[in-house]
Amino acid sequence: MKGKPLNGVKILDLGWIFSAPFATSILHDLGAEVVKVERPITGDRSRLLPPFQNQTSGYFFMLNRGKKSISIDLKSDEGKRIFLELIKHFDVVVENFVAHTMDKLGLGYDVMKEINPRIIYASLNGFGSSGPYSELPCIDGIAQAMGGLMSQNGLPDGQPLKTGPAVADTLSGVYLTVGILSALIDRNRSGNGQRLEVSMMDSVFSVLEESVIRASMTGDALPARGNLDPLGAPWNAFQTADDKWVMVCTSGGDHFYQIYQLIGRGDLAEKFKGDDWQAFEKRAKNLELLNSAFAVWAKTKMAEELLAVLIAIGIPAGEVKNVRDLIDDPHVKERNMVVDVDHPILGKVKLPNLPIKFFENELGLRTGEVPIEPQLGEHNQMILQKYLGLNQDEIQHLKQTSVIYDDGSTNC
Repeated sequence: MKGKPLNGVKILDLGWIFSAPFATSILHDLGAEVVKVERPITGDRSRLLPPFQNQTSGYFFMLNRGKKSISIDLKSDEGKRIFLELIKHFDVVVENFVAHTMDKLGLGYDVMKEINPRIIYASLNGFGSSGPYSELPCIDGIAQAMGGLMSQNGLPDGQPLKTGPAVADTLSGVYLTVGILSALIDRNRSGNGQRLEVSMMDSVFSVLEESVIRASMTGDALPARGNLDPLGAPWNAFQTADDKWVMVCTSGGDHFYQIYQLIGRGDLAEKFKGDDWQAFEKRAKNLELLNSAFAVWAKTKMAEELLAVLIAIGIPAGEVKNVRDLIDDPHVKERNMVVDVDHPILGKVKLPNLPIKFFENELGLRTGEVPIEPQLGEHNQMILQKYLGLNQDEIQHLKQTSVIYDDGSTNC
């Protein structure tokens, strides 16, 4: 094992629920030391989210394994002083509060950079720190709605739909990770930290593919289209004789012609053949006819047979898999994307692994590792002694005056 890329980088993580903790979990897998700064008593609210086993959240474990926890009352003067002292020893501060929350606490970037000019302050929030929506509360579904994704998800003329998983949270978490890594590289050159920010609404808007340029050129917003795509046909999820579903995405003119000849619909192949923009436009106006014809043929085939036929002629196709399928999928296993963990409280569980593969250095989780999530305030004593040099009596006084908090399961 080589050293991990972010070994030596220290992060104070004020994030809660999903988006920011997701970003810091990626940074932790890349080698950073992540110390969660949690509110007293309740801590990160994801500690209260299912699934549960023995009153322990699997959700919290998934996002916070391997991190440390210190619980500080940031509304108290002494809590603020401790936090600002810690800033001197860390590289990055991450938070995903409503915009301006840290400024209102007296802990904004302008205060931090006076204490540590090298600090990188990374914020993630619903709408950013400027603009008319900036102080509105936001969660994933709101960001999907206001960022434009819901208007394009679902069936045409149907109710707008959000995606199942929290993609706005995930996208903004990934963007925040990219921003932090970029700021660390820039600091190596300039010697100075900086403030950066990611908005969930911005993140969703940025991945609407051709929608923005289409609207600017034609004046029309791209409508919801379900599984369809104007690029071609057959393009949809098709049910097979064994009641499975296969996603088929045919775009090129040659593939279009081949597949409709193959299914005995040479009339459609001839009528809509071609590989120029006019042929694409013509097929786009007749997607229902073209997909329906293919659906009739697909229903006579078993999924394995259908996939073999399509892949043999180079048409992208794949079975629609659920998560239970994927946990045991041979390709996912070969890619080391599912890791078995024997958790002391949750029992035997499976976790998704880091999808970034370094060919000369194995990162992420390995089977047999047990990177436990921290108890609330578990590392109070360790952090305060290591970075601030406080003794046992001083730490005990902070606990007695409710400046710091632990859940009683440790000797902090």
